[in-house]
Amino acid sequence: MTDLLVIMAGVLFNFILYLAFGSLILYKKGSETSMPVRIVTGFFCYYSVFFVFCLPVMKFYRPLSMLTSIWTAVVVIVIALSLFLDHKVFIGDIKRIIEKLTNEPVFFVIFLILLIFQIVVTALTYNFTLDAAYYVAGVSTNIDTNMINVYDPFTGAWQDHFEMRYFFATYPVQDAVVCQLTGISPLIWTKSVMSMTIIILINLIYYLIVNKLFCDDSKAKIISLAMILFINLTFNTIYTSSTFLFTRTYEGKTIAGNIAILFIFYMFIAINDGSEPGRSRLILFLTCLGASTVSSTANMLIPVEMTVLFIPLIIRKRLYKMIPGYLLCILPGIILALAFVLYVKGYFVFYTYPR
Repeated sequence: MTDLLVIMAGVLFNFILYLAFGSLILYKKGSETSMPVRIVTGFFCYYSVFFVFCLPVMKFYRPLSMLTSIWTAVVVIVIALSLFLDHKVFIGDIKRIIEKLTNEPVFFVIFLILLIFQIVVTALTYNFTLDAAYYVAGVSTNIDTNMINVYDPFTGAWQDHFEMRYFFATYPVQDAVVCQLTGISPLIWTKSVMSMTIIILINLIYYLIVNKLFCDDSKAKIISLAMILFINLTFNTIYTSSTFLFTRTYEGKTIAGNIAILFIFYMFIAINDGSEPGRSRLILFLTCLGASTVSSTANMLIPVEMTVLFIPLIIRKRLYKMIPGYLLCILPGIILALAFVLYVKGYFVFYTYPR
């Protein structure tokens, strides 16, 4: 029972953080962005900002506790600023949620049932991959040694240099920071709190997409959400994102393959039909950057998706002013992918001790 309360509190606090970061970065006096968009944008903003603070602490061999202290201060400042600037918007969010629940009660009840079903499926799915062990072991090792990615999670042995595949993907380090700060078990945080958080985030994006496609047609939205769930359950092969969604939910690849890709697709739909939210270019950039700091897979995946979706859109609608924004969005993935290639070819290495 205690663990369940901890999990629920952890998930709630995650969404408060994401909403605070999203509301602050998208704040514009006199205009509002929908809560789901601010939450998802805040998620990627959160990990983008964490990346900026984590990288130098890790590179210069500083302890995890230093990063925990720095990051706690950053989070407190962001939440305080967000509440100060956007408190009226938060009140408006609550009113809009109540209004939507009143207007479409059947849709939201079914949406909640589908969401709970996915959470249960995820909780009951046994995961035996090496990557799954790596995530939990990596967080535990960082906490136990009070260092960041210096020791091998599988053996506990000191590593001569940082593995570039994981060096820029600082998503698991944030889990270690939270666990060190709160005392929550790495196993509970990674496999329960983050899994539930990611499932809810993904379903928020499903809601955004079907709401954009079907507007006020509740029946069509319900059918669409049910079909999405059916596809995810039946396309459970090694080649689809559905496998990662239900069996490797808390891993970076799941975020890249389910959250980042779908949110960029939602932004594409919104820009294509002229109903894009405010600061759409900033939203796209943070999504692309945040995805790259979560998983190295995104370094290839996101530039390809951005190119496939937005180059034809730019040409077809003659939105040539979007080209600099498009280039900026694909830049993080290209830079980090190039860094990995140079590392593999032996052009540089980051050692885990001063030289």
